[in-house]
Amino acid sequence: MITVFTPTYNRAKTLPHLFKSLLEQTDKRFEWLVIDDGSEDNTGELVNDFLGKADFVIRYIKQENKGLSQTLNRGVDLAEGDIFFRVDSDDFITPDAIELIYSNWHLVEADDKLCGLVFIKESLNPDQRVYCPFTDNIRTNFFDYYNLYGGKGDMAEVIRTDIFRLYKLPKFGDEKFCPEGVVWNRMASHYDVIYIPKPIYKFEYIKDGFTLNVHQNLRRNAIGASTFYAENFDHDLKLFFYLKNAILFWRYALSNRRGWKSNFHSIPLPATIVGLPIGGLLNIYDRFRL
Repeated sequence: MITVFTPTYNRAKTLPHLFKSLLEQTDKRFEWLVIDDGSEDNTGELVNDFLGKADFVIRYIKQENKGLSQTLNRGVDLAEGDIFFRVDSDDFITPDAIELIYSNWHLVEADDKLCGLVFIKESLNPDQRVYCPFTDNIRTNFFDYYNLYGGKGDMAEVIRTDIFRLYKLPKFGDEKFCPEGVVWNRMASHYDVIYIPKPIYKFEYIKDGFTLNVHQNLRRNAIGASTFYAENFDHDLKLFFYLKNAILFWRYALSNRRGWKSNFHSIPLPATIVGLPIGGLLNIYDRFRL
């Protein structure tokens, strides 16, 4: 079974659109697990109304606000499906999304070195572009998709639940967010995925969402951000990505309160030499503008 997991916080206005897309699925072999991360709107009442209309299982859990990363971890722990598919509360999926996952899942079941499938996300805003370099199914890993093949933008990952539980998002002190790329890159060291160039997911970034406020979120959660960019150096980076990661590491490392010595030992010395000057300027820019 598939667990469609939705973490939500004050999204009562957008959840009905997602619910409607679940009602329209051509294959109903899924549960919808919703974890409400301390919403102050009428999300609970809304989901209770959904329960009387749904022809699939809905599980609703409300918790004190823990942040997106820990909410995602809890969703992985509580998922009853052996396939985990996250769909955010302000997005929705195509009517054949569940059907397409099942029709391709045999590829994953046949190989212990595969952890899942990746489909295309399509933006409702033409200015928010996602680029998938593939026209046919391709086997690779999460890291090489971006570093080697030049993929751009978020994708729709469908992951084996048992493997996801081994690679949950780390917790850094009181920070509430860690880039999910930490998980994907760690998985990439041990598992491949199959990229299927078919859209099953529709999205539109909203003004108070995580993605459009990416620099503010990364600055507020600087340990997680700098950890992500540091761990990218565990992989073979093309020159462009080497320079980019060096700069972005120092952009956030200078705010992570770990101290100069710890940060200097986190990435290669050449990366510090090229990344610190520009990263330092960006850090100053962030302090005044964000």
